[in-house]
Amino acid sequence: MKVTLKDIAEETGYSISTVSRVLNGSDKISKQARRKIYQTAKQLKYPIYRTLNGDKIVDSLKICFVVTGFHVGEFYASLFQGMSKAAEEYSAQLSLISMKKSFEDTVEAIKELSQGKFEGLVLFAPEFKKEHYNILLDELPDDFPIISNGLIENPVVSTVTFDGYSGGFMAGEHFKNQKYQRCGIIKGPFKKAEARYRVNGFRDQVVQAPDMEISWEYQGDFSFEAGKKAFESFQQVKEEDKPEAIFASNDAMGHGFLEEALALGYKVPGDLALIGFDDLPICMRHRPTISSIHTDYKKLGKVTIEKMKEMLANPDQQEGILSFVPVSLKHRESS
Repeated sequence: MKVTLKDIAEETGYSISTVSRVLNGSDKISKQARRKIYQTAKQLKYPIYRTLNGDKIVDSLKICFVVTGFHVGEFYASLFQGMSKAAEEYSAQLSLISMKKSFEDTVEAIKELSQGKFEGLVLFAPEFKKEHYNILLDELPDDFPIISNGLIENPVVSTVTFDGYSGGFMAGEHFKNQKYQRCGIIKGPFKKAEARYRVNGFRDQVVQAPDMEISWEYQGDFSFEAGKKAFESFQQVKEEDKPEAIFASNDAMGHGFLEEALALGYKVPGDLALIGFDDLPICMRHRPTISSIHTDYKKLGKVTIEKMKEMLANPDQQEGILSFVPVSLKHRESS
């Protein structure tokens, strides 16, 4: 039977809230109480993940971070780096695993991982839908928690992801403050919820603002090539309807669009303004530098690890809780 905070509280004589605070790293409890709670948790084989003043009395949290559909590029490099930095800060062991398999084979591989050294799974699988997660929940042990870093509506597993809606809204608000009126959107793949959230946030801000409109849209797929094709579509718009300001739903598409525009002599800003999403390193290296919605991948990792610890400490808590990590706008030369 799995050990709970209540078991530790009964064994030590401290309240459940005190035990929870200690095991989550609070230093506002007496050293004597902390030591007793840590030692009791260790004896009962409760999973704890911190040290006590350097004493080697606790274990390290072991998480497998599984990514599907991996491809070479700055996005995945930034994601992996941020998650790794967060794990290092929490003294957690994070194993990064890329899977390019069918869904059925992915489930089988994750089942094997759940039987090994790992205590929980973090999954970034943007293509997964609700039914995929339901299958995973049926196949995995009840005491092996799952956290998704990919967004779906009405999630059935606990989800930690960026606030894409607010990011899109910020982009529209920035264009409003810069006095742009005609706006355009380069959208991400419709089947991905995060792409829809970003567009919806941008659209809601523009539609409610006086003297602003969305005069052009392009359906992309988050790739650099889609950004280049978006520019071809942009060129076909009548001059009086061409947008002055473009929101690209990710940096790769924004970069592709910008390269084509500059090659044909457009001044950015001047003739065009552009904001991307993700704030990847290319945004700072490019000339002009690219405005983008900043996503802090280390913060994403920290919130994810905290959530994993909470789920391990409270295995009976409700599944499907959605936690948004805040984003911000980095204003640079392109807007």
